[in-house]
Amino acid sequence: MASIGLRTAKYNPIDYTTKKYKELKDSKVPVLGRLIDAKISEDRNSTKLYADDIIAEKDTSFKGGTVTITVDNVTDETYAEVKGCTITEKEVTDNSEDIAPEIGYGHIVTKIYKGVKSYKVEFLPRIQITKITADRKTKGESIEYNTVSIEASIMELEEEINGMNIGDWKKSETFATLAEAQTYLDGLLTPSK
Repeated sequence: MASIGLRTAKYNPIDYTTKKYKELKDSKVPVLGRLIDAKISEDRNSTKLYADDIIAEKDTSFKGGTVTITVDNVTDETYAEVKGCTITEKEVTDNSEDIAPEIGYGHIVTKIYKGVKSYKVEFLPRIQITKITADRKTKGESIEYNTVSIEASIMELEEEINGMNIGDWKKSETFATLAEAQTYLDGLLTPSK
């Protein structure tokens, strides 16, 4: 099954007091930006115990990961929320003491197989954004579009959040329609009842 598209980068901060995602404003899940590309890379342990000259035990458990996302733009409000910065009216201030909140993040991958499209939701219940880099260039003879790169650490849930289990670090499900995929993604990022 080939991937032919990518869309709908959404997030919501984790509220550890309620063990759910944050309450939504106007019942809308926040959008990170219009998605250009995304890459999820997992890290696994690679530890071996040798006994009697052979491998007696082996650990290849999940230890974390990285998600790299490119979007067309990140608004000042979104930047401040996902980076833990201060925003007053129109001014955003980054401080060395800022701590980015842990958030849930997901997007939708458009796939095609034998001429039939499907829509796969890829969801990471706990990430923390580590870096947002905006490319900037002067205008030359022609306009060149610049984008925003976002890097985040992927972590497993250390406690139940929004009905998901300790240890969960990724969820995915494929749907026949885009509307079903969007409803599922929004449901994952909406505070559970």
